[in-house]
Amino acid sequence: MEGKMNAVLMTEPKAGAWEYVEDVDIPQIADDEALIEIKACGICGTDHSLHGWNEAIANSYNIQFPAIFGHEFSGVIAELGANAPKDLYVGQRVTANPVLFDNTCEYCDKGLVNICDNRPFYGTDLPGGFAKYMKIRASNVIPMPDDVSFVQGALIEPLCVALNAVERVHPEAGDTALVMGPGPIGLLMVAVLKQAYGIQKVLCSGLANDVKRLEVAEKLGAITINGSEVDVIEKVAELTDGKGPQIILDAAGHFTVVQQAVEMVAKNGRIGITGLPAKPSTIPMTPIAMRQISIIGSRAYERKHWRQALNLLANGLDISLVSNFVLPLSDWKKGMDLIDAGEGLRVILEP
Repeated sequence: MEGKMNAVLMTEPKAGAWEYVEDVDIPQIADDEALIEIKACGICGTDHSLHGWNEAIANSYNIQFPAIFGHEFSGVIAELGANAPKDLYVGQRVTANPVLFDNTCEYCDKGLVNICDNRPFYGTDLPGGFAKYMKIRASNVIPMPDDVSFVQGALIEPLCVALNAVERVHPEAGDTALVMGPGPIGLLMVAVLKQAYGIQKVLCSGLANDVKRLEVAEKLGAITINGSEVDVIEKVAELTDGKGPQIILDAAGHFTVVQQAVEMVAKNGRIGITGLPAKPSTIPMTPIAMRQISIIGSRAYERKHWRQALNLLANGLDISLVSNFVLPLSDWKKGMDLIDAGEGLRVILEP
């Protein structure tokens, strides 16, 4: 397909260096690729960090400027290469796994494509979904049922992040869980814990600018804790009869969270780390050993989580509260402002 398209570009490694343009060349696909007409793309926390040029996040990628970010997307297939999987067709409603795993390393052999030794990422290392069209390896494309909307489709990627994070801390019947950070990933963790795993007592903590997000967490079934009004550690102890939650999930990405989690978690408890702090964390090691605490990292998702996410949505998993603003792509700045103000959860942009 020839022609021009609209897109949001980051022009240089500098905070705020984003601009909306309408004269970018439509990508030309190879035989093993698909061209997707983007219908919806979410502003992820990574995109927000790159907009502010967080060096710790930016240095995790090989960004080529001008860059097109956006890795949480859905759309329709506009064009297919000759070697694309035969179950794909032009006009099909799809989302896609943005991890370009190599399928040859020892981790891919085990199904752990999320920690592949060579895994460029669409939307950072490679052009992403903040554009009318994007190209992607066709085998990464995932068909969506007709009853999954394009906005829901743009939430499948972060839902997969939440599914992997929750799975890795092995929830058990009778557990109490604490989600630290009521951003979109944290809220999706609450939804997964409550609706997919049936965890009855889920706590969710936040700060002063998280009031509206904590209201959403409460609607999803969590007991909320506002750290600007009460001492989180004391309140968690009160709500767990002094024992602490068996599961704590870090969705805040602040360097102090892990230290607080070690102080709060129950004996033999599990702490899941998903957030990406800008500064190193200090962790007290003695209580980890003496109280037999497990600290478990979680990165992205495996291929199975995409199937799980689609099955959960088909069976009634409700994540509609997580996307509270849908804007035209040209209004990307408004979307960033809403996130800065703590009002935007997952802001969805439509090219």
